[in-house]
Amino acid sequence: MRHFIIALAALLVAGVTMAVSAHAETFPSRSIRIIVPYAPGGSIDLTARVIAKNLQDRVGQSVIVENKPGANAAIGIDDLMRSEPDGYTLIILSDSPVTINVHLTRVNYDPLADLVPIGKVVSSPLILTANAKAGIASIADLVKAAKAKPLSYGVAGRGSSSYLAGELLQRQLGLTMQPVTYRGGAPAAAAVASGEVPLAFTDTAAVLPLISSGQILALGVAEPVRAMSMPAIPTLREAGVPDFSAMSWLAMFAPRGTPDDRVAKLNAEIAKILAMPQVQQVLSAAGLEPAPNSPSEMRRIIADDYKKWGELIKATGLKIE
Repeated sequence: MRHFIIALAALLVAGVTMAVSAHAETFPSRSIRIIVPYAPGGSIDLTARVIAKNLQDRVGQSVIVENKPGANAAIGIDDLMRSEPDGYTLIILSDSPVTINVHLTRVNYDPLADLVPIGKVVSSPLILTANAKAGIASIADLVKAAKAKPLSYGVAGRGSSSYLAGELLQRQLGLTMQPVTYRGGAPAAAAVASGEVPLAFTDTAAVLPLISSGQILALGVAEPVRAMSMPAIPTLREAGVPDFSAMSWLAMFAPRGTPDDRVAKLNAEIAKILAMPQVQQVLSAAGLEPAPNSPSEMRRIIADDYKKWGELIKATGLKIE
């Protein structure tokens, strides 16, 4: 009996040791997959591939980018939710499917519960611009012009970040203007440059060349801080719209249940990648500003944006069928 008990104890100790070893396995020890819920090409795909290439070099494991476009990112998010929460499947998302879409249409996920933030990756600042010949060179000019006659402004699609930034601006200035939707920031920027619309809210990448050429004027950056790519352009807060903030960002997420230590590991590695000069150069050329933060800070940003856009959408009655 004594030998049996000793043998049984040895087996139990071995089992515990194996369990501890399995839990403490070096992460990552195999391939990582990053889901891009959009078609290849474009700033989100570019950002994912830059991170994947450098993450692979840093951790010594292959990092695969898989494009799963469709349904406003819902197809890619569904794939993430069906994956094991072990840190080996990630997704890169813009702010829209996380903080906006859920208020506009039915989705099959809860962004606050089903998505675990690893951290912000980049910011893509929105900028309010005006046609150079429109006679609008400041917020004061805009208010005066909008009160004199109806004004329109270009945005990148109904329900987009730029669309909601325009709605927020109207409410804070006490104005009524007409949004004109385009298929992306570049067409909206082209429309304001040609004079088709006097104003536009677009992302940085779409307007940088047009600002440099003098075809359009930058009235202000929608984020609380100035854009690194255009430090001379004031924020809208500085330009005369108190407390204005409409952030546009990309962040990395894991599925619900992913262990905190693996989230922390991925956050640290991505932050180091975004600090690399060559990575910053590639992203900056695409109008993207590396902006890593902690998982807890990203959760706070998501909660704040979710509440703000939800309240605005409810107040305006905006719906996307």
